[in-house]
Amino acid sequence: MVKVAVTGANGRVGKKVVQELLEHQHEVRAIDLHSWEGDVLIEHRIADITNFKQIMQAINGCDAVIHLAAIPGPRDDQDGEVFQNNVMGVYNVALACGLSGIHRLAIASSDCALGFAMAHQKINPVYLPFDENHPAAPDDGYGLSKLVGEQVAKGIAKRFGMSIASLRISAAIKPEEYLSDSFIEHTTSLKPSGNFWSYTDIRDCARAFRLAIEADLQGHEVFHIMAKYSSSAIPSQQLIDLYYPNIPLNKQYTANESFHDCSKAEKILGFVPKYRWDVD
Repeated sequence: MVKVAVTGANGRVGKKVVQELLEHQHEVRAIDLHSWEGDVLIEHRIADITNFKQIMQAINGCDAVIHLAAIPGPRDDQDGEVFQNNVMGVYNVALACGLSGIHRLAIASSDCALGFAMAHQKINPVYLPFDENHPAAPDDGYGLSKLVGEQVAKGIAKRFGMSIASLRISAAIKPEEYLSDSFIEHTTSLKPSGNFWSYTDIRDCARAFRLAIEADLQGHEVFHIMAKYSSSAIPSQQLIDLYYPNIPLNKQYTANESFHDCSKAEKILGFVPKYRWDVD
């Protein structure tokens, strides 16, 4: 058992991560802009991730940190604010961990770091499925904030000899949301998808963060954390033939398999996605 601080603990992913940690006998400290709003009574601190002094105080005495707090998506007229908040948040949390002797940190990155989901200028994949080595070229404030955040984490990990995992999660979906009209409509739509029909079940998401702070990494690593199957009921090969017929494929697609390769997370973290929209 270790004591884990969770920033952004009141968020949709944060509350599930707290629950996951408690269920696996970890002690948890919630960190957020507001008092802890969860059902379980746990230790909490109020802190702003852009305030380094507050973060240093908030994580004091913890053994590991899961950093989820961020502006969770683009804002058309506030790209600079999104970028500044998210990048400085990663920098402050990672540096505070390093200076405090906390060597295990997991950070919420995003598939938007690749540059497809929120792109102003659309680009095509170099190959499919995407793995962590695929070129990343975001041009929006949110995607850039996530990619730069990964580089910040890499530098801080090197400086302090830390174990830092940046988890590229996609749309974090709750089980009940699979039954929503908008999600059901999406599953049968032939419209192109900026994030390549990817999603992350929130239960898998929480488990991945727990595994990341339990792992003994050497330095910084990026991991794709998505469902094994796409959010489309249309076979993946049919979607490729329709939208990306000339893109090199590194595997043969059957059924509606994901366009993201998560095998690195399985190999290093022991993470295998359990849930899918059409079953669970």
